[in-house]
Amino acid sequence: MFIAIEEIDRLIKEDVPYIDLTSWSLGIGDQLGRIAYFTRDEAVACGTEEVKMIFERLSIKTEQLIPSGTAAKPGDELICGTGRACDINIAWKVGQNILDHCSGIATKTRKMVQIVKEANPNVAVLTTRKGFPGTKSLAIKSIMVGGATPHRLGLSETVLIFKQHIDYIGGFEALLAKIPELRIECCEKKVLVESTEYEQARLLCEAGVDGIQFDKLSAEALKEAVAKLRAEFPKVIFLAAGGVNEKNAAEYAKTNVDGIVTTSLYSAEPIDVGVKIKPL
Repeated sequence: MFIAIEEIDRLIKEDVPYIDLTSWSLGIGDQLGRIAYFTRDEAVACGTEEVKMIFERLSIKTEQLIPSGTAAKPGDELICGTGRACDINIAWKVGQNILDHCSGIATKTRKMVQIVKEANPNVAVLTTRKGFPGTKSLAIKSIMVGGATPHRLGLSETVLIFKQHIDYIGGFEALLAKIPELRIECCEKKVLVESTEYEQARLLCEAGVDGIQFDKLSAEALKEAVAKLRAEFPKVIFLAAGGVNEKNAAEYAKTNVDGIVTTSLYSAEPIDVGVKIKPL
């Protein structure tokens, strides 16, 4: 996962806009020390590479780290390093926040992926664009480390048509007429449409869409719709979206959709990351 150095600098500057006043006032800046982040929870580690980038920006030497995606047990050190006290204290909370939140998302994601794969190994877990603004790069890395895939990363990536778009072009019949043109003009892209009912989805499949994103259908209704449509349109992609989370993911996986689209993974509870700092 590519994280620009500008993002790392922004994260540091959020916490230290000018100076670390405490370290400066105490006169401890040039003393050498060691910093180690460890988990108090069982977790999927995520964000250690970004903390290493923070260390490098602050001239802290990384001694060891465990790669993102590694299963960690309580007490395991995620990353540690040595450097000056003034630099360690700048890195301290920035690094802890990254590890807390990224590992929390990765851990929750892996649990949900396991739930889905146990119910149906052929169903993908996909995440929406509804993450907290300003955290997209780290959030996407976290869900991928946990085993999920981004649904789409931005508006430039795929053609995904919602009711709001349909209203602008003159209604559903106008959309059906326009789909062949979309398939020609966007020949390298998938054309997907959100639908809330079987009959509408069937007409869209007949018109030539690449995929249907079913929104807020019950698992029972979705299973019936997918079975009928897949028998007639075996190459069309079917997705379940709207209110899917770890509590009902297994139920939706059993509907035989190709993918489950969820926002719930971004609201994961942070894991409990502790920090040990001591002078050398």
